[in-house]
Amino acid sequence: MKKILVLFERSGAVSIPFREAGFDVTTIDIEPHLKDNEHHIQMDIRNIDKLNLNYSEYCLLIAFPPCTYFSKAGLHYLRTQPGRKEKQLRDLEMVSILWEIPIKHKCFENPAGSALNKLWRPHSCRIDYCQFADFKKLTDLWLENLPPLLPEQMNLKKYGSFITNMRYGFNRSHTPIEVGYAMVKQWSDLL
Repeated sequence: MKKILVLFERSGAVSIPFREAGFDVTTIDIEPHLKDNEHHIQMDIRNIDKLNLNYSEYCLLIAFPPCTYFSKAGLHYLRTQPGRKEKQLRDLEMVSILWEIPIKHKCFENPAGSALNKLWRPHSCRIDYCQFADFKKLTDLWLENLPPLLPEQMNLKKYGSFITNMRYGFNRSHTPIEVGYAMVKQWSDLL
């Protein structure tokens, strides 16, 4: 059975579709998983080395690094909140270290316009959640040995040429499960 490692995911948006497709999925996050704690390791990812994972067993690494210090919505706080720049640099170092995990196929996600584009590397592709699900949100993907994720649908029929339906709060911050199903459909054969 092919193994996948998913970091910073507690919603099940990616782990559930891959598990349904027959993959052995391990998730790691500092918070408990909202749907499947049986295959979830609750810990600070900065301590991932303590798990002594055999990365050669994994065919795909997917990560959703926290966007708190990278999102353009909060970048103006870097000048006004003491210590915020240091936290951004700490998280940037974490992203860089996680990217170096020796797993062949990788996908990292952050909101469009993330400071990761300037501080770390330019994104590989940009998706809009309305191309997969029922709300609009631009998201950047950093990919290694994976093709860009292609749109599965457009909700223009339901919402018109400009999608006005928006999710707010907790649900909007989570990747829709339809994106996870698209990843399975488009990337499974490569793994």
